[in-house]
Amino acid sequence: MKIEYAIVILAISIAFSGYWIGNAIKHQQNSEVEEVNYQPVDEVLSLTEASDYLKLSEKSIKAIISQEKIHLNNYGSFSGMMFPYSNIYGEFIFSKKSLDVWINETTINKNEYPNS
Repeated sequence: MKIEYAIVILAISIAFSGYWIGNAIKHQQNSEVEEVNYQPVDEVLSLTEASDYLKLSEKSIKAIISQEKIHLNNYGSFSGMMFPYSNIYGEFIFSKKSLDVWINETTINKNEYPNS
């Protein structure tokens, strides 16, 4: 009689474990898919357009990017959001939404970029 109970308990444990592991794997796969879902870019700007939008010179934007790269190379990390850009075949492009987020965060954190 005791062996029958042990077999039933073992069978229930195996079934529950399989269900629990299956749900964990399913949840992990769903979260990985969610990470890949990017929001479409609203508006892409050239360096000149970003310069006009931010009311900064093109030289200043390039200096900010350069200063952040140097800081990252020297210290291995950067506090806060780095200037958002992509460089494709030597051409800078910018997401207008990302620039808005960057300027808000930079203003809140009171980041300063000295003249170089």
